[in-house]
Amino acid sequence: MTAARFTGISLAALIAATLASAASAQTIYVSNEKDNTLSVIDGKTMAVTDTIKVGKRPRGITLSRDGTQLFICASDDHTVQVFDLTSKTVVHNLPSGEDPEQFALSPDGKSLIIANEDSNIVTVVDVPTRKVAFQVDVGVEPEGMDVSPDGRWGVNTSETTSMVHWIDMEKRAVVDNTLVGPARATPSSPRTARSCGCRRRLAAPSASSTPPPVR
Repeated sequence: MTAARFTGISLAALIAATLASAASAQTIYVSNEKDNTLSVIDGKTMAVTDTIKVGKRPRGITLSRDGTQLFICASDDHTVQVFDLTSKTVVHNLPSGEDPEQFALSPDGKSLIIANEDSNIVTVVDVPTRKVAFQVDVGVEPEGMDVSPDGRWGVNTSETTSMVHWIDMEKRAVVDNTLVGPARATPSSPRTARSCGCRRRLAAPSASSTPPPVR
């Protein structure tokens, strides 16, 4: 499958999920931020099987831990939509803060950690109660989000500030910041962060310093 087959549509996020079924068929979900839709792709045939209208400017998406729901950042609606994969409908919305872009789901599936690009904050939502647990200030244009395998640390990247922000989930506070590429003439603009469970560390692409180990 190539981007050319989605002419005129921005592919903002992609998730491949093995759904619970007799055939264990692989299904791929793609958020299309320019036409406010979610594309459903058959992982075996690589063919689009459905296109579903969702909120305005859908960007980050991630599956619930039980694989029954899809969380969708509807950036221009300033909300996170909860999409039921069986009924193929949005069942409810979660508070997200302004302009949610990317997020990470905690290992226990109870906390959604959201980067709010326009307001320079990170919002943490309690999924079961559908309420905001807390918010923290970060750098300018926060985008990438991830969480450590044990759920203790959240990590956020701010594109304009060129920093990685370390969030202590127990203290509900930013406890450290890592400047990315300080020796470079131009900002490095970090956008994405991903954890590596095997080494129990969090890593931001192009970071010039070693992130703290997850304790």
